[in-house]
Amino acid sequence: MAKASDYRIVTFQRQPGLWRANMTPIVPPATIMRGAAIRGFVTAEDSKSEEDALIAANRAIRQLDV
Repeated sequence: MAKASDYRIVTFQRQPGLWRANMTPIVPPATIMRGAAIRGFVTAEDSKSEEDALIAANRAIRQLDV
């Protein structure tokens, strides 16, 4: 299970009232190998608030098998 502290989470408003979050791993540049690292991903569903988007991001990170 991945830890949220290993990711940078940025929320953004797609449309008025629709929020998503982008999660990017915090990795030192020397450890990134071509094709072996996730560069980032966005929550699959829209959320009704910024707080809900953060909750969805944390849930998505916990579901990763790292």
